[in-house]
Amino acid sequence: MTTPSSDELKAFRAFEQSGWDASADKYDQRFGHLTPFFCEPLLDGAGVTAGIRVLDIATGPGYVAGAAADRGADVIGIDFAPNMVTAARKLNPNASF
Repeated sequence: MTTPSSDELKAFRAFEQSGWDASADKYDQRFGHLTPFFCEPLLDGAGVTAGIRVLDIATGPGYVAGAAADRGADVIGIDFAPNMVTAARKLNPNASF
């Protein structure tokens, strides 16, 4: 097995980013009713409570970040797809993205 070249990695990143960026509008419509069911158990397992600092990497539409902020956590959500960050800010004004 060979290691991917720098150009191959850049191409893959661009492909992934454009795909997630393009799906941001539809993601909440298709999965928004399902994903929140997993947020509370995930946050419980991580021990997220008021005052805890949380970094939500690959936040997507920010469901986990928003739920953590609702618990009083100090949250920052990041995502490499700008449209996902826009959606997260719109859906979860109580968290920082």
